[in-house]
Amino acid sequence: MRWQLPYWMYNIYCAVGMFAFGAACSQLTTDVMKYTIGRLRPHFYTVCLPNVNCSLPQNQHVYHTNFECTNPSYIFNKRVMKELRLSFPSGHSSFSMYTMVYFAIYLQKRMTWDGSKLLRHTLQFLAVLSSVFTAMTRVSDYKHHWSDVLAGLSLGTIVACIVGRCFSNLFARNRQTEAPEHSELTNHNGHSDLNTAIRV
Repeated sequence: MRWQLPYWMYNIYCAVGMFAFGAACSQLTTDVMKYTIGRLRPHFYTVCLPNVNCSLPQNQHVYHTNFECTNPSYIFNKRVMKELRLSFPSGHSSFSMYTMVYFAIYLQKRMTWDGSKLLRHTLQFLAVLSSVFTAMTRVSDYKHHWSDVLAGLSLGTIVACIVGRCFSNLFARNRQTEAPEHSELTNHNGHSDLNTAIRV
C-alpha cells in the first residue's frame, strides 16, 4: 500500500521550501556583491587605526592603498579585519527586507477571509516597519553607510517580489481562474467565439 503525503504537509513543504530558496538567493547575491566591491565600513578608521597621518597636507584628499592597521585590540583578529571591507550592500537589510516583504506577500494571498483586511494590512505594515528599523540600526551603529542600507533594502524587496510572483504557487489560484475565462472565448478551431459570431 502506497503512502501519500497529506495535502497540508505538501503545502507547508512548498511554502517553507520556496521561502528558503528565496532567502538563499538573496544571501548569495548579497555575499557576491560584498566580496566583489569590498567597500570600507564607516568605523574602519576607528577599528583599524592605519599608520597614516591624515593631518599632513600631502596625505589629505589622497586615496591610500599602502597602510597597516595599528589597533592592538583587533590587529590579530582576521575576522574583524575582513568584515571591515564588507560594507556594501548591507546583509542585515537585504535579509530582513526579503523575509518581511515575502511575509507580506504571503499574507496578501492567504489571509483572504471576510473581515481580515484591516488586520492583514496592519501585520504587513508592522512586518515591513520592523525590517526598516533593523536597517536603520545598521546606520546608527556606524556599521554601514546609508547607501549600503538602501541597496540592501532594494535587493531584498526585488528578490521577494520575484520569488513570490514567478516561482512560488501563491499566484497559482489566479492563473487557474484566468484560464477557464480565456478558454470559454475560444472554439475548437482556435478562433474567438465573438469573432465567429460577427462573421456569421
